[in-house]
Amino acid sequence: MTPPTTNMPTNDQVRARISGSALQRAFDYFAVQEPDRTDFRAAAQRIHDDADMCAQVAEIVARLWDGMGRLLAWKQPELPAAFDPQDRAAQVEARFFYPVAFAATLPDTLAFHRTRAIPDSASRAILADVGRHLRVFERTFGRTGLHVQDWFSLHFRGLIYDFGRLQANLERLDAPADQLRAAEAPVVTGSVVAGVHIPDSGPLRPDAVDAALAGIRPFFARHFPELPAISTAHCMSWLLDEQLIDMVPGSNIARFCARWRPIGPATDGDASVRDFVFRRPYADPADLTASSRLERAILAHWQAGGHMRSRSGWLKLPGAVPS
Repeated sequence: MTPPTTNMPTNDQVRARISGSALQRAFDYFAVQEPDRTDFRAAAQRIHDDADMCAQVAEIVARLWDGMGRLLAWKQPELPAAFDPQDRAAQVEARFFYPVAFAATLPDTLAFHRTRAIPDSASRAILADVGRHLRVFERTFGRTGLHVQDWFSLHFRGLIYDFGRLQANLERLDAPADQLRAAEAPVVTGSVVAGVHIPDSGPLRPDAVDAALAGIRPFFARHFPELPAISTAHCMSWLLDEQLIDMVPGSNIARFCARWRPIGPATDGDASVRDFVFRRPYADPADLTASSRLERAILAHWQAGGHMRSRSGWLKLPGAVPS
């Protein structure tokens, strides 16, 4: 993979990147809306004026810069939490610490994109995920902020891109060899695959999913030609829980689930469902109410003593040569 083409930014450069027109540029790429813009700007100003906090931001920028384009294992780029999302007293500079750090990293990420001939439209499409998650945080916790910093290490290391209804990143598959054999997967441990993610952006219509999957293989072949051809997609999600096929039969979600071949055992998915479906990650299920067919099915499942599961799965990407 191509290393960064820019020099690691200095503390003074980091400070310049979180103010004035540079910050406004980040707002545009990240699709930041109000009230997030106001709080984002206030946090950036406080960090800009505080030498210690600015140095902490520079350390995060350096870690992302050093990992640019590297296919690291998921935990390797782990970024320390800046605040507790349940803490109502968390200050704006803590809640927006990582958005400010991402604004300071933006020039390096865009420079990497350009070395890969990735068009500006594609950069904007994936980096708008920052604004989406700022809005999700507000829906979840009732105030502004961002706490999923590890997720964004993919974005700012140039490894994940937007394909419409789905996102996909380059990853090295870490599933054990015996699980891959049992799943009849056409790849081995360590193979480069497309890690598929499902953003919070509307229904999972089959035609939109088809179009997204069809775009993954040619995109990575065009922009990362030194890698082996990407023929397999991998996904880890509660949306791959086979129980959904019977819980919401005939639905878009059931059809999406049925696309995937399971890998390995299921894991507890209740917390993920509380978070991604109800946006109440810390709630007691007894306190949740349903407003959709899916939510009603999940609550009935829990009330009957069942549990939701997270699953790992694979599928062959369109255009891949059959094994």
